[in-house]
Amino acid sequence: MKSPFRTALILLFFSSPSLGQDLSGFGVKVEGATGGATRAFKGDWTPAICAEIQRMEKMVTEDARPADRPMLRIGLLFLQQKHCGIDISAKLAADQKVLDDAKGRADRDYERSMEAAARAAATPAPSPTIVIQSAPTPSSLPDPSPHINCTTTRLGGGMSTTSCR
Repeated sequence: MKSPFRTALILLFFSSPSLGQDLSGFGVKVEGATGGATRAFKGDWTPAICAEIQRMEKMVTEDARPADRPMLRIGLLFLQQKHCGIDISAKLAADQKVLDDAKGRADRDYERSMEAAARAAATPAPSPTIVIQSAPTPSSLPDPSPHINCTTTRLGGGMSTTSCR
């Protein structure tokens, strides 16, 4: 089974204007109506190729976030328009609306952040609090004994020595 990305690359390769070779031998030019479609086919690619481009568009944008979808499918839409004669204006308008909505949300978030930063800058910083500690009160208890460190050395045969400091 061919990879859909390989198929798309092959389609893009054959559509490249920089090849400089005549590709009219590939495929059959269609000038009638497409099967089941109400609009006339005006492009220069076969309906099978155009159907594959539409399938690729659906697959590429299937799991995409709405704001990412326009950028993922723009190239495929223009291939459909140029070579298949498909009107893409409704999809472009929908994509533009999604992008405008995302831009509006980003602009509002930016403005809110700037207003919050301006309010924070206008609010005076709290004055520092200085805490003065008083001397500890003398205790009526005797001073604790100094810390003692002891080490034990094994001498062997069940004998050992301990020295403390």
